[in-house]
Amino acid sequence: MRTLVHLRHGERQPGGPHLTERGARLAKEVGRRLAHFDRVLTSPKPRAVETAEAMGYAVEGSLPALGGLPGELERWVDRAYPPRFADYLRFVDEVAEARVQARRLADLAAVELERLGDGGRLLFVSHGGVVELGAVGALGAAVAEWGPVLGYLEGVELERDRATWTRGAPVRAIR
Repeated sequence: MRTLVHLRHGERQPGGPHLTERGARLAKEVGRRLAHFDRVLTSPKPRAVETAEAMGYAVEGSLPALGGLPGELERWVDRAYPPRFADYLRFVDEVAEARVQARRLADLAAVELERLGDGGRLLFVSHGGVVELGAVGALGAAVAEWGPVLGYLEGVELERDRATWTRGAPVRAIR
């Protein structure tokens, strides 16, 4: 069994690339409450890297695929700001591009998890929309009951055994 924790970055000024002071402080608090990770990968955007570092983790690298969603998907997230995981599930069911992106994100996570040994733990830090679509790609309809989408420093914890996603749950921020 291997575990992925995929978090949304900490608080930033609207439209700004960096964490706020409060965002960095909360990231540090969340980092103290999380377990050890064997690898930490982030989006290339500064706020994701800063979040992982404020949490106390050394960032091993960045993955461009965690940096945001392509074109129309990003516009949909920005425009609709879907309030619940069930909305992402519906979007993936109805829009082929969303379905493809959800699968790509789940496949990326599976590849990165395979680099770890049994019992390994991986942390991704990225962005709203990316986390939710990745969870839908991994677990499908199981995410429908997870409630509201993720705020700053919230995410999902997903488990994978061999070639199968076995379990998941939302990770809610400690405020």
